[in-house]
Amino acid sequence: MNNKILFLCQFSYPEYNSSATLPFDTAKYLASQGNQIDVMCGYPKEYNRVGKVPSRETVSGVKIHRLHYVQLKRVGKMGRLINYFSYTASAFFHILEMRKYDAIMCYSNPPVLPAVAMLASRLYGVKVIFVAYDVYPEVAYASGSLSKGSVVDRVMRWLNRITYKNAAAVVALTDEMKEFLLLNRPELDAERVFVIPNWAHESKCTAAPSMYKRFGYHEEQFIVSYFGNMGICQEMNTLIEAARQLQENEKVRFLIAGHGSKKEQIEAYIHEHNLSNVQILDFLTGEEFEQALAISSCCVVSLEPGLKGMCAPSKYYSYLQSGHVVIAITERDCYIAKEVKAEQIGCAVEVGNADALCDWIVNFETEPSLISVMGEQAMKLYERSYQKEIAMHKYLKLFQMVGVDT
Repeated sequence: MNNKILFLCQFSYPEYNSSATLPFDTAKYLASQGNQIDVMCGYPKEYNRVGKVPSRETVSGVKIHRLHYVQLKRVGKMGRLINYFSYTASAFFHILEMRKYDAIMCYSNPPVLPAVAMLASRLYGVKVIFVAYDVYPEVAYASGSLSKGSVVDRVMRWLNRITYKNAAAVVALTDEMKEFLLLNRPELDAERVFVIPNWAHESKCTAAPSMYKRFGYHEEQFIVSYFGNMGICQEMNTLIEAARQLQENEKVRFLIAGHGSKKEQIEAYIHEHNLSNVQILDFLTGEEFEQALAISSCCVVSLEPGLKGMCAPSKYYSYLQSGHVVIAITERDCYIAKEVKAEQIGCAVEVGNADALCDWIVNFETEPSLISVMGEQAMKLYERSYQKEIAMHKYLKLFQMVGVDT
């Protein structure tokens, strides 16, 4: 049966952040199964390296409609809010187009976007599948970017009640997130929650001497890498404090590549302490990211305290796919910390414990056989649990269970 499914998300192709690439992977797969898949997204700006693109085009069988909206720098809270509401307003103006679809896949970025999907559901009977990449407003509470009782907070909580009560299905990224939603969303029942993790979408790459030279390293060095966002959800102080403590260690080097509201603070800290053992780069994509990942000795994921069950770092899956040891800087009982220890694929360090992080890094650097064994375990975990094909089949099953036969 050829179903008509709309992907409603702020970011999509050709943008390179995970909020764009992961939904577009899903859209392409569903299109390959014979469904009519359309995407209604924002016109690319911040995460676009392609340049000017048409407002409408078809890519890999997916019809993309890009909406123009106000886009400010996301460093400040006001800029993010304006972006959120501006794109959501643009989508509202196109709600009439949504009457022709059997289902809408609506994503939590921006967190006010489900209002459009819910209105379309009420007006036209369209089924809504809501994908919770982050859990709002709790993420904003924990990061200090939103005050309880504020106007925006009240809007989000009202919208949550409508969304979780009426969505045909809700996708949680982890079992931990599912548990959090069921505890904190009384409108939601367990039968409508589907756990579908994210996945890696890069090609695996083997390190070569030229790659080390390209990034300013050499093969004998032990490179501790952090890739991705450095925003309100990511805890960065523990990592850069460990870099400061290890600056006299000639063998250990740090690579930080990404963007976000904390990047300037990190750059200032590196400059203040004259940390010659740390290199900080802009967000890497494509071949650049694949090569930087290939020369890394181990890789870091981090989460601020208080975010248990609210989000899941997307780069974690890239690390697993490439067979890298994972250093998790999180709360003790975070799902990543538990999995890293249970699967013996790296180490878990509590936020703020830079001393323990230094000990682990030195231990890894002096035990290459340990790195090799843990890396193999990481790759096996990815192949067993997180391959893209596994997630795609789960999305197919989800649609079938909510009555949209794909």
